[in-house]
Amino acid sequence: MHYLLCYTIALTPLEKSANPTVHESIERLIDVRTVDYESYFSHIEHTLAFDQPPDAILRLHFVKADASGEPRFRQLARLLVRYIAVFCFTAEKRHSLPEIERDELWMQARDLFRNENMSGQAGELLIYFLLEAVLHAPQALKKMPMTTNPKEERKGSDGVHIRWDETAGILEILFAEAKIYKSFSKALNDAFESMEMFHESRTKVFEVNTFTSGFSNLDSKLQKKVVTFIEGENAAHCRTGHACLIGFDWREYQCLGDKRRADFIKEFEDRYRAWATRKRDSLNEKITSFKHKHINFEFFFVPFHDVEMFRKWFMEELRGRS
Repeated sequence: MHYLLCYTIALTPLEKSANPTVHESIERLIDVRTVDYESYFSHIEHTLAFDQPPDAILRLHFVKADASGEPRFRQLARLLVRYIAVFCFTAEKRHSLPEIERDELWMQARDLFRNENMSGQAGELLIYFLLEAVLHAPQALKKMPMTTNPKEERKGSDGVHIRWDETAGILEILFAEAKIYKSFSKALNDAFESMEMFHESRTKVFEVNTFTSGFSNLDSKLQKKVVTFIEGENAAHCRTGHACLIGFDWREYQCLGDKRRADFIKEFEDRYRAWATRKRDSLNEKITSFKHKHINFEFFFVPFHDVEMFRKWFMEELRGRS
């Protein structure tokens, strides 16, 4: 049996040392603040068994509600927009900027985003946020400044992240895939189609080449160390994986608008866990039919009340409310 287990990793700051290990150097690249993650997200422990490889971990995340039981989706959209300069530009470029220059950099970041409510970039920013906060996997490559035409979707993965598995002594390269659609099944189908195409079309090869030649978020010392794991003497201690965000409209949230509200709030976690169990067969089919059995999966499920409204709120916060 192969299992999908939902869990969250506790975050602990590292003390700086004169000769940091690979693990310490990678952790220093993390920009997402623990307090922001803990203020907006929670998760449910849940385990599902599957028939065949590849291995997969599932995290049933959800957006926290306020005291009235209303999920804070609009506030989350605003939080993500606060991170756009961090998402787009390296710490070196952002370091010690005067206030006016900081404002200018934020405006430059804003201009890299597509001005469309249906753009997938809200999802790209959300999976970046979760990968840093939950997996301690910072960006290795800042892809947004590579955009030559902000009106078009970027090619390849939705992000390249790295993390260090301290227990196994392994460097992991994670290619991000974010799908937030109204339909769970469409989001899941499109995610797997994109990930299959990523490998079949050799996009992965080009992405790794761009990653190793650019390393836009790594200093020179860490670049040299990472290269030894990708194509050098430590290659036996490197693996690749997909981190996949599936966001979707969850019908259960409709209960908030009628007499079922109190019961839904009280039973939220049980209902979410039961829903995930019912999706076991569709997940099992996708995972076991995935051709590349050596690839590990990290899944983040996030239910929304209204995905399209969340996209709209993201664009309003990005461009300014009308």
